[in-house]
Amino acid sequence: AGSQHSRIACKQLLLKKCLFIARTLGMATSLLGMYPKARDEITTEWDDMQRLLGNLPPLEPPPAANTASKAPGTEGESAATSTASDPTEYEGGYDCELDELRAARLLELKNGGAPRFGSVIEIRREDFLSQVNNAGSGVGVVVFLFKKGHYASSYMLVLIEKLASKFKNVKFVKIAHDECIPGYPDRNLPTLLVYRDDDLLTQLIGTHAFGGSAYGLDDVEWELAQASIIETDLQQNPHAQPHR
Repeated sequence: AGSQHSRIACKQLLLKKCLFIARTLGMATSLLGMYPKARDEITTEWDDMQRLLGNLPPLEPPPAANTASKAPGTEGESAATSTASDPTEYEGGYDCELDELRAARLLELKNGGAPRFGSVIEIRREDFLSQVNNAGSGVGVVVFLFKKGHYASSYMLVLIEKLASKFKNVKFVKIAHDECIPGYPDRNLPTLLVYRDDDLLTQLIGTHAFGGSAYGLDDVEWELAQASIIETDLQQNPHAQPHR
């Protein structure tokens, strides 16, 4: 220990002499500029002596462990978690879709199964047997007798096209009145003939069958329901009081 103390004392004396010579020559009294700011953590006795003399910067303390830092991947995972869709968000949507599918299926069953038609097709006289009388077991057919350029016929066509789109399990066809029944009078137009299984269920002749010339869609739907060709949600006869 005594010899080590002697070495330190000698080094201090040597440094003092060097500083004296530096002052004499007008040199800088500090050696701080000769060293970079970042120092190696491993030091020597010489470095320690220089720090005692103020010629070296003190050692920087080791960086403290950042205990608040997140584990690798945590931030990305949390972001993914925050942006991930909550499965419960879709439960309401799934329920709505199921309700719609269920309602559509109930409507199909109510109308006799999967839809097969949905529009009004025009037939010729030679097609009547195959398209109407032999339309299929249990298939309801509405035959519309019309005349081109006839106002009452044009109006009825608009209505039955809507009904055909609504009741897609019922077959709607149209045929020129004088082709279907030669000599059929115009005053009987519009006329609907309702068939099922080769049987004529009813015939609706003229506007009075629907309550008068001011009839509408509900009037036609009601009368077809009375013939048991469709099922309607109408609660009462819309033309219980005749239309003017």
